[in-house]
Amino acid sequence: MKILKIHRYFLALICSIILFSCSNDVYFSGISENSYNEIKENYQKIDYSKEDVLTIIGPPLIRENYESLWIYRTNKEKGIAAFKQTVYNKTLKLKFENNILRSVEEIDLN
Repeated sequence: MKILKIHRYFLALICSIILFSCSNDVYFSGISENSYNEIKENYQKIDYSKEDVLTIIGPPLIRENYESLWIYRTNKEKGIAAFKQTVYNKTLKLKFENNILRSVEEIDLN
């Protein structure tokens, strides 16, 4: 009888874990992936000014080198609140020259 109760608890635990793992929420922090991709794919064709970048992506996390280097962060995680898996974790460096975006560099932190 005692073994039967242990099996029921174990079965309930396994079912709970399976149920929770089926609900996969996505968590974002930092800038929007779509906005960043727009800048990244078009900056060599379009001369984005600092104002354009602010409009599309928003303000940077850090501004350095006399406002010519802007640093952003973006993070995407998937899973339930207790067990999140990082999909990507990046630092983005945008370099400006004469108020025009000239370089976009992506540093992967995974």
